[in-house]
Amino acid sequence: MLEKMVESKSGGAENRRLGGFLLTTATGAFFVLMFALLYSLFTYNVALAGYNLNLSALVAPVQMAEQAPPPEQATAAPKRQQQTIERAADNVPTRRDNMPRADETPVKVLDSVSVNQNQQMARPDGRFKLDGRDSNLSASAGSYTSERGGGNGAGMNDGVSNLTKASGEEGAKTVAVPPPPPIAKKEEPKAVEPPKKVAPISGGVVNGRASNLVKPVYSAAARAVRAQGKVEVQVTIDEEGRVVSANAVSGNLLLVPAAISAARASKFTPTYLSKQKVKVTGIIVYNFNTF
Repeated sequence: MLEKMVESKSGGAENRRLGGFLLTTATGAFFVLMFALLYSLFTYNVALAGYNLNLSALVAPVQMAEQAPPPEQATAAPKRQQQTIERAADNVPTRRDNMPRADETPVKVLDSVSVNQNQQMARPDGRFKLDGRDSNLSASAGSYTSERGGGNGAGMNDGVSNLTKASGEEGAKTVAVPPPPPIAKKEEPKAVEPPKKVAPISGGVVNGRASNLVKPVYSAAARAVRAQGKVEVQVTIDEEGRVVSANAVSGNLLLVPAAISAARASKFTPTYLSKQKVKVTGIIVYNFNTF
């Protein structure tokens, strides 16, 4: 049946060639991967994550040497203070004797009474000094009078004073100061009491009466069905006794229209409460009967 027999050939040489090719390829790929790994390790930046770290140091400021004031200013300040103290000490009234004022209570009762005019001035109410003369501060701003006159002053700041000696007559005179006028008291307006409300006294209730009570008309429909019974109608009566509204409260529906019409047409006398006309409400009962 088989004319030709196929025999498989041995492929040892071809397998060796293919194995060498695969080995070469694997070796090349291994070296390429190793080279890439080493290259990435050498080129990797191993710096810290914080790239903006700054190192700063606090440096104390250099203290500047204080400049000494000029010698003129250093000596002028104590002189001014001394002059101010001297002026303040001089700017007080002076007296020859420490004589009490007339408004003071004497500590010791005098042994005798003199009729001669006193030539000395009493001590002022405040600071003064005993200087062998009587002098007062003038009424002008900062100036005063004494016996050492010679110039006009502007007060304590410039140290120059207008001084004249006060005579004995001027020292003995007393100026009577009028008392201040009395303060007028404002009269407070009296509160007006509100009028007392008088509670109204009820004069009683006078009920109105029906002057014309209209009878309802028995309708043909109600007669046909022989409707009967009571119908209650609530009415509102004004001050003159007229019915201004009427509403059925209960009853047969066939009888309600006739009852409402009769209630609206009815008339009543006014109802009085304390002699005044008032509006009232009430209920009218209509009894319908076919017999």
